[in-house]
Amino acid sequence: MIYTPFSYFVWGIVVEPISLLKVLSSETNLQILSLLRSGSFHPRELARLLHRSESDVSRRLKKLEKLGLVEGRWVRLGDRNVRVYSLKVDEVKIDFLPEKVQVDIGEKEDYTVPITAGEVPEVKFFVGRGEEIEILRSSKGKLVVVYGIAGIGKTSLLAKAFPEAFWYTLDGSESMEYLAWQLGLYLNSLGYTALLEYLRSGGKGEREIFELILDGLEETESVVIIDDLHKCQDDAVKRLLTYLAGKLRNGTVAVASRIKPMLGIEGVVYINLGGLKPREAYELAKNVRGEVSVEEFARIYRITRGHPLAIILLLESPELSEEVVRENFFEFLFMEIYQSLSADERRMLSILSLFEGPLEYDAIKTLYGKKNAFPVLHSLLRKGLVERRGRNYFVHDMLRGFLKEAESVNSKEYYLTYADYLLEKNNPHDFLKAFEYTLKAGAYYKIKDLVLLRLKKFKHVVGDFPKTYRRILIQVSDNPYAKAELGIIYFTTGFFQKARDILMEVEYEVEGIFRAEVVGILADVLISMEEFEKAEEYLEKLQRLAEELDDPDVWLWYYMEKTKYEYYQERPEKALESAFKELEISRRQANLPENEALVLLHIGDIYLEMEMPEKAVRYYKESLEVSRVYGMLSLEHLAYMELSKCHYILGNYEKAISYGTRAVEYFTRIRNYRRTVDTLAYRCVSWIALDDAERAEKDAREMIKIAHGTGYPLGWAGYIFLGTSKILRGQDGSEYLKKGREHLKEYPWLYDAVMEELGKVFDTSLLEETTTAPQAN
Repeated sequence: MIYTPFSYFVWGIVVEPISLLKVLSSETNLQILSLLRSGSFHPRELARLLHRSESDVSRRLKKLEKLGLVEGRWVRLGDRNVRVYSLKVDEVKIDFLPEKVQVDIGEKEDYTVPITAGEVPEVKFFVGRGEEIEILRSSKGKLVVVYGIAGIGKTSLLAKAFPEAFWYTLDGSESMEYLAWQLGLYLNSLGYTALLEYLRSGGKGEREIFELILDGLEETESVVIIDDLHKCQDDAVKRLLTYLAGKLRNGTVAVASRIKPMLGIEGVVYINLGGLKPREAYELAKNVRGEVSVEEFARIYRITRGHPLAIILLLESPELSEEVVRENFFEFLFMEIYQSLSADERRMLSILSLFEGPLEYDAIKTLYGKKNAFPVLHSLLRKGLVERRGRNYFVHDMLRGFLKEAESVNSKEYYLTYADYLLEKNNPHDFLKAFEYTLKAGAYYKIKDLVLLRLKKFKHVVGDFPKTYRRILIQVSDNPYAKAELGIIYFTTGFFQKARDILMEVEYEVEGIFRAEVVGILADVLISMEEFEKAEEYLEKLQRLAEELDDPDVWLWYYMEKTKYEYYQERPEKALESAFKELEISRRQANLPENEALVLLHIGDIYLEMEMPEKAVRYYKESLEVSRVYGMLSLEHLAYMELSKCHYILGNYEKAISYGTRAVEYFTRIRNYRRTVDTLAYRCVSWIALDDAERAEKDAREMIKIAHGTGYPLGWAGYIFLGTSKILRGQDGSEYLKKGREHLKEYPWLYDAVMEELGKVFDTSLLEETTTAPQAN
């Protein structure tokens, strides 16, 4: 490595240190590096995880590759080449020496991506609060609640106490699911991957998410701050906090709220924040103005009673008599401070007051529309009328109300401008915000276009953020396109009857590709509800729409539903024919790797149903290859699970165990207990086939443990396998065999299936307790 004041060499590439510093100062770039630490990814999957556009992620990857931090390589996938990226280095160390900038790039065992300073609010003036800071900094393993009136300093206190925490501010629009994604990304950057993997796999179980968040906080000893809890509209967030209270040991969660939330007693510390003490308030006043006489400070303290924001604002205003100020403090602010501002400052404040949450500088610049945006914003920041949180700026809630009344502005115009700005960012989260602000502007004529955008570009929104999307749509539920989206959300969340009723209601109120999507989902709902005659009717409708529209998406939906329908009707040859049509369309579109991997899995399933496991193995392996290339961990491990099953059927027990072990480890980590038990069952019987009683017993006990925790029926088969392993060791297993029969008496078909599989590798006549199959009550 060569070091100079101006550049450095990385594997033959000359890079300026300033370029490296600029790239590493981006939170998004750090998240990309963190995700690549866990494996190779295609830009599309990284974009989905980060909720950004694929073009933006690709651009960032090229910069990181140019700097020598990541490595891109072409992978041959079928008849095409695919570009994937992986992490090239484990550590970047920069030393600013007197004679040069020294850059070291190498490997390090303990690799973490620190949270960027911009995520924690900047503390401009901070005085006092020594007792509170001591309580907060000694609160490891606790849930701490700081509550008090607006402007009293809750946010500043937490930012001062925890300068390197994960900071999340609620604005009332987000839901538990979005908070979980952000925590998943953060914990992933610290090396805890399970939460993010669970969410990527489509997991939505509240209990599992809570458990994974707790495990992640404990393992990483993280500090998480939830600001403005009083704005929260999703009770699941409060349930999470209640769940964490009393269970935390190493992690810390701090909450700021205007009102005291009832989150329990055990493991919770409540701090009711009041005004500053006189000495502290005097120090703040001197920090703001420089010199303040004792007499003037006494007057200020009598008016404000130590309220920090009130002190700052009062010091910025012209002097008036105490009597005038005391009558109505905020009317005083309105009359004296606001009217002393320039026209540009007033306009900037009026714009900011329209938005409940913080705005990034680029958004403010777009909304403001003049070249002097930065000096105006800086002036308001200096006067204490605007606050900064990381890279974002906002007007304090304490001032927003009277600012809205101060000057009439066309809120609809600004909301639409902001919505257009958000849509240009081309990511799911900003799409949802843009939808919300479009509705705030009353521009209902844009709903159809936004739904089309969701359908074409942001299909994961329905599955990843159903609560948030539903809350937005419910505001205009009389609009047929919004109502159709609500029906789709009900379908994806498992409320089939409700989905069917809504979608049938709007079927003829929407047109074109929208109607095709509604008809396709209705076909799926009816198949799932085993209303096959009606499902066939909708399949025919979908086929006619596909011919009429000649849209590849519609043809794909048709063949997806056709495959499922034929499979459920036990016509595997026809299902296979349809599945290959699905595969052809997915590959032709070249932007549907998830669909391709799923279809390959389904083809494997069909071949397995046709008792052709050798062919099934081929397509499961192809699905595995696609999933690996694109970094789709959930589908990758589903392929491992199916390959384990196939090799078990083929009698290749070592291979069945090898593939099954990868799947078990993954599904256990992400709390997918059903998949874990399904895979454990085949692995356990494979151990029995190899006469390895010790490992068979270990798997059997794990199945039993999961069954007790979840009630998943196949888990009770663990007792049968445990009894069998005891017999393999020459011990008495009758007690366990009896328990297995007792637990499975409600599932005689499952008991028969378990005994049939076990009979392929073990002489079940040795299991005296199982000679009579259990009868249902």
